[in-house]
Amino acid sequence: MSTNNRTLKSTAKKETRESFDNNSPHQLSVHARQGRNKLLSESILPLLLCLACPFFVRSIVFINTHCHGSTIEFFRRLLFDQTMTLKYILEHFFYFKWHWPSAIIIISFLSYAIIMTILLPGKQYKGPVTDTGHVPIYQDNGFCYYIVSLILFAMLTILLKFNHLSPTYIYDHWEEFLSTVSTFAFLLCFLVMIKGKYMPSTNDHRSSSNWLTDFYRGVELYPRIFDVDVKLITNCRYGMLAWALLTVIFCMKTFELHGFIDSAFITCVLTLVYLTKFFWWESGYMKTMDIIVDRAGFYLCWGCLVWVSGIYTLPSYFLVTHPNQLGWLLTSIVLSLGLISIYINYDCDRQKLQVRSTEGKCLVWGKQVNTIRANYRLLNGKEHESILLVSGYWAISRHFHYIPELTLAFLWTCPCGFQHLLPYFYVIILFILLMHRAHRDDQKCRLKYGHAWDKYCRLVPFKVWPGIY
Repeated sequence: MSTNNRTLKSTAKKETRESFDNNSPHQLSVHARQGRNKLLSESILPLLLCLACPFFVRSIVFINTHCHGSTIEFFRRLLFDQTMTLKYILEHFFYFKWHWPSAIIIISFLSYAIIMTILLPGKQYKGPVTDTGHVPIYQDNGFCYYIVSLILFAMLTILLKFNHLSPTYIYDHWEEFLSTVSTFAFLLCFLVMIKGKYMPSTNDHRSSSNWLTDFYRGVELYPRIFDVDVKLITNCRYGMLAWALLTVIFCMKTFELHGFIDSAFITCVLTLVYLTKFFWWESGYMKTMDIIVDRAGFYLCWGCLVWVSGIYTLPSYFLVTHPNQLGWLLTSIVLSLGLISIYINYDCDRQKLQVRSTEGKCLVWGKQVNTIRANYRLLNGKEHESILLVSGYWAISRHFHYIPELTLAFLWTCPCGFQHLLPYFYVIILFILLMHRAHRDDQKCRLKYGHAWDKYCRLVPFKVWPGIY
């Protein structure tokens, strides 16, 4: 009897390995984690990141404010300054501070985002079908939301100026603002986790006995509260709009203190144009890895609420205390290269959307497109088909659109000069994030599409950098 059991188990393991080696159904690959050390990946690492990320964001403010923008001075003070006691570090870098004026701004902004998302008109569109067969529905009003918000912000700024006030109040209380939004984001992530565990919106949820893992990675893929998509609000309507408005606010503060500074102008203009492109393409973003793979937890929601505000705005924030005049020639060059990078990044996404919307019946760069039809199976057993594009930018590398994005990040940071490393933290972090994302996407697609993805990789061998990676 025991011999038969061992034989059956051995056969089952062999079949499982074969199913992963061959063109296996998508559900097996997505829900079978192959982690070697669960304690490290599901407990220690999430805990460290939940502690380290707020510390890192708060450190940015401290370095810029108290260390003259020098990371070397920061580490010198951290290691050798006797006033930097453990109590001081815990109080200034780890504690959760609640600043009521900042809290009112944050809650009002979040409420505005939710209300405008519901009220603004727009055609309905569908997101990708999930493993369980669920098809998320959205309202295509992101670009309208962005433009209306910028107009209302301009009107609010004028009104405040008439009353001897300014939106730069946020910069003046930036430390308190970041502490408050971080505290708020922790609370929101906890509530979203509890909701996912006990009141999930769809069948696309995964809960475990490890609450730390569930808090960090999230439980639900498409959580909705009062029929409002949580990730749409945190990622786009709050996170990306906050990035735009904070960049404008920091630019305004630079002009208030120093007059017109062309470097701040460059960073502000390129950021706004890039985010205009983002909201124009928001429906495409809702089909990316952030939405269809990553669940609503600390990694995604805290990141969009706090990390984007604190790190993505770093170049414009840095320039307030470190103004740098470039001159009209360098200004023109950087602006031109930045706008070209934005266009290439947009054109990459446009090519893919055009090919998929026309079922491959279109031209790319004047030639008939080359595509691969990839079939995959959902958890409910239904088969679906995706189109893998092997033409245009997508024949150069599998994630060529990351190259102009990284180029742009460098271009709106380089006006800060090269005396300090601090403003380049954003570029470095974005580089690591995108390279890791390219690796994750490659794993996901190989498991999802099987032999079709292997064929695509043979035709397009490089993930991001042609000839390198």
